[in-house]
Amino acid sequence: MREVPRGFGFWLWWFAFPYFYWLWRYWYFPWWTWIYGYPWPYTLPKEQEIALLEDQKRLLEEALSDISKRLEELRGK
Repeated sequence: MREVPRGFGFWLWWFAFPYFYWLWRYWYFPWWTWIYGYPWPYTLPKEQEIALLEDQKRLLEEALSDISKRLEELRGK
């Protein structure tokens, strides 16, 4: 006796895909979703985002200065 397949099977996807497509087509496109911000309503507070971005900027500047120092060392030798 065959076991009944569990989950959202192929034929159910086949019939349900047009519904999902027409329902989510404007919301899910990447070029559309990121124009007006994140598609989810929960984001970081502005102060916390500024602090994170400043920290990331500092780390990138440190890495860039290390790369510049190494390039100067290699060119000097």
